[in-house]
Amino acid sequence: MNNPIVIVDPRSSGIELAPAFKARGIPTIALTFKPIKERIGFGTEVDTSDFSEVISVQDNIAEILSKYNPLGFIPGAEKGVPLANELADKLTPNFANDSKKLLNRLHKAHMQEALHNAGISSLKTLDTSSEKEVDSWLKNNELENSPLIIKPPISAGSEKVYHISENGNWKGVFNEILSEPSNITGQLNESVIIQELAIGPEFSIGTVSANGKHYLAHLIKYNKIEFNGRETIYDHVEFVPFDEEVYGELFDYTKTVLDALGVFWGASHNEVMLTKNGPRLIESVPRMTGGPVVGFAREATGSSQADKLVEAYIDGDITNKNYKLKKTVVPVFLRSSTGGIVTNAEVFNDVTKLSTLFQSHIWFKNGDSVPQTIDYLTSIGIVALSGDRKAVFEDYKKIREMESNLIISRS
Repeated sequence: MNNPIVIVDPRSSGIELAPAFKARGIPTIALTFKPIKERIGFGTEVDTSDFSEVISVQDNIAEILSKYNPLGFIPGAEKGVPLANELADKLTPNFANDSKKLLNRLHKAHMQEALHNAGISSLKTLDTSSEKEVDSWLKNNELENSPLIIKPPISAGSEKVYHISENGNWKGVFNEILSEPSNITGQLNESVIIQELAIGPEFSIGTVSANGKHYLAHLIKYNKIEFNGRETIYDHVEFVPFDEEVYGELFDYTKTVLDALGVFWGASHNEVMLTKNGPRLIESVPRMTGGPVVGFAREATGSSQADKLVEAYIDGDITNKNYKLKKTVVPVFLRSSTGGIVTNAEVFNDVTKLSTLFQSHIWFKNGDSVPQTIDYLTSIGIVALSGDRKAVFEDYKKIREMESNLIISRS
């Protein structure tokens, strides 16, 4: 039997990893946590049939797993990142990232500090639990009357990310972040991130690293809107072609970020804003981009982060180093203006008739309770379109027309 790959928390996009390794004859072990909070979405449950073993996280987990002589450890979802790093460092050091820089890869303030120390353009950032310290920092950095971003130091899916307008009141959301536990970790935040606002088009640069070299797996342009009082709502995203003249600076910057954060192996989800002063990192996380993105990327490019991870761990390098967009793929995010009970889910029945439909992930039916959409984690579905770009956006409009007729009764 071949040495297994261990997938730590195989949820979200991580559900795609076991089948990808199985296709190359490599068994996988699922290392699972007890979910903190039930939610709708993609890959929220572990498919145990994909794995040769399913093991729950426990105190002596490194000792237990050492008996399997694993090939490597890969985080499936956000919660699995720290443990995957720890286990790789102990048991598979040849496939490990710099353990001394783990906090830089998780904590959004340490991340920016690491870039600054490496001479890489970064965002002015404060990590604190003190309102008084915020006031002083804003004054010292001439940001008192500037728009800001307020967010938890460790989070995902735009959870509790707030835009504060010029001269806006930041104290309410500052204290909300401190007082409410994370939906991902279940833990209270001990501090809050205050950050200058970066302005420009935002991109997801999905990479896979092997031997300290970083390769582009997908390039996605975000299109976010203001909705339900939040400015971090995904409307749609678009897989775009890599043009060296247009995006060369963006990818070069991302590679320097990964170097500064000590990434040698594995997938990274990098969000970068292309501002008038050049690229600025929003965040980088050492895992695959979440949600159904693996299938979307395969449709757009013929490959994905999951496929390149298989190459990295089995072949020791990325086989196909070139990135080429084959077709336009646009995932459209469904949203709800209020939380409550769905009464007419059939308004989306005609999604199946769309000429450019690729995949439909609608996470509700009549009688189901859905949340108010306030971030990525509370999107109520994703409909992915593929094909001719003009036809794709004609179908996008039809989806929004269907959505406008959705009736949700307040529970």
